[in-house]
Amino acid sequence: MLRRLLLFAFRLLYNELAWTYDLVSWSVSIGQWRSWQRAALPYLRGHRILEIAHGTGNMLLDLAALGFEPVGLDLSPAMGRLARRKIRSKGLDLPLARGRVQALPFESNSFPSILSTFPAEFIASPSALDEFHRVLQPGGVMVIVPLALITGTARLDRFADWLFRVTGQTGDWHTQLNEIYTAAGFSARAERLRLPRSVVMVIIAEKKA
Repeated sequence: MLRRLLLFAFRLLYNELAWTYDLVSWSVSIGQWRSWQRAALPYLRGHRILEIAHGTGNMLLDLAALGFEPVGLDLSPAMGRLARRKIRSKGLDLPLARGRVQALPFESNSFPSILSTFPAEFIASPSALDEFHRVLQPGGVMVIVPLALITGTARLDRFADWLFRVTGQTGDWHTQLNEIYTAAGFSARAERLRLPRSVVMVIIAEKKA
């Protein structure tokens, strides 16, 4: 029952309530969400980056500011509208596509890097893994930030950690994700990055050359 309620809540957050996404993510992480997302940046390769599930467009703007050439994909039309509005407000015109990860609308060997931060369960779909592998260039990487653990001792930090555990957003499933990508033909590893009040999990899955 709890799982069904959570799935319904996440569906609303990604669609009808997408306009609240930035505030919700900032609130539940006690202001750490963007730092968690940016933990993926040092692992990217090349210039053209495909972001899967781009959400409201924050990481696309980060990538553009760093000199990358980002391309975004998201299934939610609401997220697409929010991202376009945010990107245009910065005077940019970045390519965005709407589609499913099981049928990416890109040519094979198109990207040196794919990025996805806090994705949904699609990230482990066998058909999605086939598509990620297809559009990556040989030697390219899929960089995933699946979760973060709050380690701060302040009252709000402890509450946020409890909330993450209650909603099932902690555990060892990131290790399973690493194993799934290895089994799918990637050379994958998991890294834990320590921040002042949290630990961020990063999966780096390389397409073998």
